[in-house]
Amino acid sequence: MRFISVLDILEATAARLPGKTYVEDEFGTLSYGACVEGAKRFGWGLSRHLGGERQRPVVIYMEKSRECLTAMLGTLYSGNFYVPMDVHTPRERFAPILETLENAVVVTGERDAKFLEKAGYEGETLRFEELAATPLDEGAEAGLAALRARLVDAELQYVLFTSGSTGVPKGLAVRHRSVVDYVEGFTARVNVEEGDVHGNQSPFYVTMSLKDVFMTMAVGATICLVPQRLFATPKRMLQYLDEHAVTTLMWVPTAYRMVSQFDALGSLKPRSLKKFLFSGEATPIAVYRYWREHYPDATFTQQYGSTETTGACCSYTLPKDREFEGSLPIGRPLPNAGVILVDGENHLVEPTNTSVEGEICVFGACLSAGYYQDPEKTAETFVQSPLVGAYPEPMLRTGDMGRYDEEGNLVFATRLDDQVKLGGRRIELGEVEQAFCVLDGCGACACVLDAGHDRLVLFYVGEAEKRELMRAVRDRLPKYMIPSAYVRLETLPQLPGGKLDRKALKRMAAEA
Repeated sequence: MRFISVLDILEATAARLPGKTYVEDEFGTLSYGACVEGAKRFGWGLSRHLGGERQRPVVIYMEKSRECLTAMLGTLYSGNFYVPMDVHTPRERFAPILETLENAVVVTGERDAKFLEKAGYEGETLRFEELAATPLDEGAEAGLAALRARLVDAELQYVLFTSGSTGVPKGLAVRHRSVVDYVEGFTARVNVEEGDVHGNQSPFYVTMSLKDVFMTMAVGATICLVPQRLFATPKRMLQYLDEHAVTTLMWVPTAYRMVSQFDALGSLKPRSLKKFLFSGEATPIAVYRYWREHYPDATFTQQYGSTETTGACCSYTLPKDREFEGSLPIGRPLPNAGVILVDGENHLVEPTNTSVEGEICVFGACLSAGYYQDPEKTAETFVQSPLVGAYPEPMLRTGDMGRYDEEGNLVFATRLDDQVKLGGRRIELGEVEQAFCVLDGCGACACVLDAGHDRLVLFYVGEAEKRELMRAVRDRLPKYMIPSAYVRLETLPQLPGGKLDRKALKRMAAEA
């Protein structure tokens, strides 16, 4: 069967497992069958409100929940695309997003309406509860079928807004075909099973959530929405995982690091956990070792990708008997994803050349459609592939540097924008961080350049003193790469999606 959209995947699973729990949160559960019915009700109510219009942006202003997921899928049934939003989005950020979308429809729920008021929105609002109560009779089913017949896989499924370098949020538009391709490639490479329970960490407004939402859907597994507040208290969070018999974690490394830096597994180790996936940012070796020590027989997978690549495009299952130094490999491309290294002169780096770093570039169906209403940014980011000259072949220059290891696997090296100059010498901040993060007494760290004071500042979590760290790293780094300022924190600052907030660290460095 050929899938055009995730709705085909959802309905195939619901037909096979109608009563199986698809999603559970702290307030209840939603079966696959009930999810289809609820999404259809919402979708038909939304379509009637819009007079049958298609491919309009629908802002889902709701906290992560069963209802929020129903609204996202229901928007697809209506023939439109969804824009999930953080309910704590400030007024200064929400206004330019609505301006970019132009003709957006805003949906919120009873519990979330107060957040929308704080964001300063004064336009028309549709209530989830009213749309979800739309009667689903024969006329509604016929109307939904007609809308579905017009769906083309090149149309948009969603738009995610990320931080822009100019301070203005940019919206990444993703087609149905890219998500379906991602689901098929992911499940072909990573062992996802019907009996799995995925402990979801990522909010729905970040691309990492695709792994939990749609990979579980494809095989009939369950997604367990872990309350975001619990991640601030690792022991309580682990207790929640244990109580809900979670088997699989697909988290950003920062979330794993929160557990390791407090040695939370030393107090409570969830019994059902058996699969771990890292993605979204580089994984510190010390974090991987900590989790592997507590779960020696589990499966650990490192993935690589970005919002522009519709989730992950590379994957590597970490062998149990192999020790790693420096960076964990990000592996090889997922099926139907093209990933290459390009050197500074735009030449292809061959996999046999392990001594040369190059920029990681991606092409294929995994690529997003570009930045919504921003053709200039799209043209700047998605360039013509140097491998093809006879026809257009968009390629994403990720801004990430990588190399090949002896086995032909890709290894992430650093971000291009993490290369800084100090005293006329170029320094890779990632290399500095790797040298410190393996030291005793330094559970997590991040290094930034304080240009105002012409110095490197290391922020770290742990018990070690500055002199201990400097002494321990002398044999690992040249003198000019050793930070001169050290700031101990209870925890490193995070972005809403769980990644490290480097902008916040740069502000703190200037004041240190």
